[in-house]
Amino acid sequence: MSDFQCKFYLLGGSETLMYSDDNFRSSTKIADRPFPDSLLSFVYCDVNQWEPRFHEADRALMEFYQTRDTKYLKLVQKLLDDFKDEHPYFFYLWLDWSDRLKQAEAPDCKNPTRLLPHKELAHVPSNLATMQQQILRLFQTVLDASITEVDFSIRVQAYEQAPSLQKFDFQPMKISFEFVGEKQLTEVLYPQSMYDLIDFSLRKCVQEKIMMRTCKNCGKYFALTVHGSTEYCSRVFDSRGRTCKEVGAMRQYLQSHAQDELLKIYRREYKRRFAWIRAGKISQDDFSTWSKEAQKEKEKCESGKISQREFAQWLKQ
Repeated sequence: MSDFQCKFYLLGGSETLMYSDDNFRSSTKIADRPFPDSLLSFVYCDVNQWEPRFHEADRALMEFYQTRDTKYLKLVQKLLDDFKDEHPYFFYLWLDWSDRLKQAEAPDCKNPTRLLPHKELAHVPSNLATMQQQILRLFQTVLDASITEVDFSIRVQAYEQAPSLQKFDFQPMKISFEFVGEKQLTEVLYPQSMYDLIDFSLRKCVQEKIMMRTCKNCGKYFALTVHGSTEYCSRVFDSRGRTCKEVGAMRQYLQSHAQDELLKIYRREYKRRFAWIRAGKISQDDFSTWSKEAQKEKEKCESGKISQREFAQWLKQ
């Protein structure tokens, strides 16, 4: 029997992951962050880089089966210690397997392969990578905010008819309805695996119709939980600690400033040429022809086909 208990719940737009140990006398809060931050960060977590270490840990388990030398379990424990810091969801794997390793080390443990089954750890990275792709597909086909012409229920039906390997495999879970926090009632998940944490978060996004949008700066999905018009996420984007939102705001300012400068150049030359009509230097027809050509060149500059300098030179000719 496990010496720990984990629970995960959402309340007031935040998600909380907690665990209790030592016969449930103490509780520790692992994650307390806005929902669905954990799910979104998991989708873009590089789990494939961990695959060699998980295979190495699995080989260490095989050595332990044959020798009963606990030094091989220490290698597995080191992997778990490092992996739990990668993402809050992975903390459950650390809890679960650390507990199993402790039991397997006991002298009276007669069947370590039951506690530490072969290949279970080895498949963790590939299982997680598959779930990431399935979640992204659900975002793209059901929760993407850009799909405005198709009703939500129809999107869900279309997703349900997709090939099974492309769909997220929602599973039965141990869920309670109880008082938490400031004595508020909410659904509480008692995960039996770290996959339950992912499952619970994703189904909540679908249930609450939390729309997603791809950030115009980094291209990753983010949740539209506050301002539906925002086009940039709040992820840290560069080494200076600037977020996509900050970088995007600067880019918009520079683009707007460039357009203002472009309009100034165009208006200055337009007024100068218009004055030529009254001075008799140019006819109304010639001015109209020039004006149409200048507008075309201005549009080329705005679309990036020519530079602002090239446009200015054209106006002076």
